[in-house]
Amino acid sequence: MQYITFKRFKRNGIGGYFNIPYGTPLELHDDGILYHKGLPVCVAKSAASHNHFARDDDGKGLERGKLSHAIIDSLASVSSCAPHEGYHLWQAILSDQLTQKYRRKQHLDYWLWSDDFYNAPIDDLKHIAQLADVKGL
Repeated sequence: MQYITFKRFKRNGIGGYFNIPYGTPLELHDDGILYHKGLPVCVAKSAASHNHFARDDDGKGLERGKLSHAIIDSLASVSSCAPHEGYHLWQAILSDQLTQKYRRKQHLDYWLWSDDFYNAPIDDLKHIAQLADVKGL
């Protein structure tokens, strides 16, 4: 499976130090690790991967990375406001059946996105982005 860099990865990885620019493809191997030029970078389900790389087997990896992080940023910004200001957005997220599919089930007292969220189809991410009031869609 192919992944793509949607945010520069400039840090240490499994195989050493990497400086992987935006738009660079990576490959997911059977061991669950992303590789760049034959060197292991990071585990595909890791925070490092979620913050820099997106699944691109459908050619929409750059859009997937942008959307997933726009959703996270939008919800984080309302979470830091007065509680009542972001209430309606969180209510929309919490009550939507589609979003429930992307929630980590082991954390029911607070919201964490599952690995599936970062690999979600674009239409699902667009739906969630509308609920999260992401600007510029």
